[in-house]
Amino acid sequence: MTVSAEFLARVYAGEEIFTNVPGTFANESYKSRLPGLVRDCVDSNRERFSEEKCNRLLQLADDMVNDAVIPFPSQYPEQAAKSPTSAQWESLLKDKNYTWQNSPWFLSEQYMFHLVLLLAEYYTTGIDPFHPSKVAELKEVTPWALLQTAVGLSAQEEATSQSHHDQLKRFMKLCLWGNKADGCYKEVKDTISGADASLEFDDELLLVDDSDKVITYLENQAREAETRRN
Repeated sequence: MTVSAEFLARVYAGEEIFTNVPGTFANESYKSRLPGLVRDCVDSNRERFSEEKCNRLLQLADDMVNDAVIPFPSQYPEQAAKSPTSAQWESLLKDKNYTWQNSPWFLSEQYMFHLVLLLAEYYTTGIDPFHPSKVAELKEVTPWALLQTAVGLSAQEEATSQSHHDQLKRFMKLCLWGNKADGCYKEVKDTISGADASLEFDDELLLVDDSDKVITYLENQAREAETRRN
C-alpha cells in the first residue's frame, strides 16, 4: 500500500495539534486519560507482571501527569533492539526535547503505546499488556450488540432500493459510531456499555456531516482507478 503525494500534501497542510494548550483535549489526555489507561493496564496485569515492570509503567503514568521529558527507545536498549519500529521512533524524537505536555499530540500518543510495550518487555515475552482488557471487552454484550446492529442494517439495506452511495454512507457512519468503543477514552466507551448503554446512530448527534462529500470523492477515485486499469 502506497500513500499518494496528494494525501501527504493535505496532511502537511493541516495544523499540527500540540499537547501544550491547557484545557484542550490533547493536554488533558496527558493529565488524566492516558495516565489512567496505563494504571488500569498495571492493575489488570498484577498477577503476571513483576513488581519492577509494574513500577516502570506506573512511573510512566506519573511522568505524563508531571510533564516529564519523553524518553527515547534507546533508553531501553534490550527491548528497543528487538522492536522493528524503535529506530524510527528514535529518529522522530531525536533533538526535539519533547515533553508529554509539549509535543505533537498524535505522535506522542502513538509513541506512548510503543513505550508501554517496551516497558512491559513485550518484545521479549510476547505478552500483550492490553490482553486482559481486550478479553474483558469481548465478554461484554456491547461489541456483539454493535455487530448485530451492523448486520441488521446491512440486511435491511440489501432488501431495499437504497443506492450504493447511501449504503456506503451508512456503513461509514457505523464505523464512526463504532469508534466510541475505543478503550483509550473511557468516558466515551462507557456510553455504549453497562446499564446506560446507547446504540443510537442518529445523524442529529453529528456536529458536522461531510459523509456525502467523502463517499462521492471515494466513488470518483474508484472510477478513475478503473479507467486507468482499462
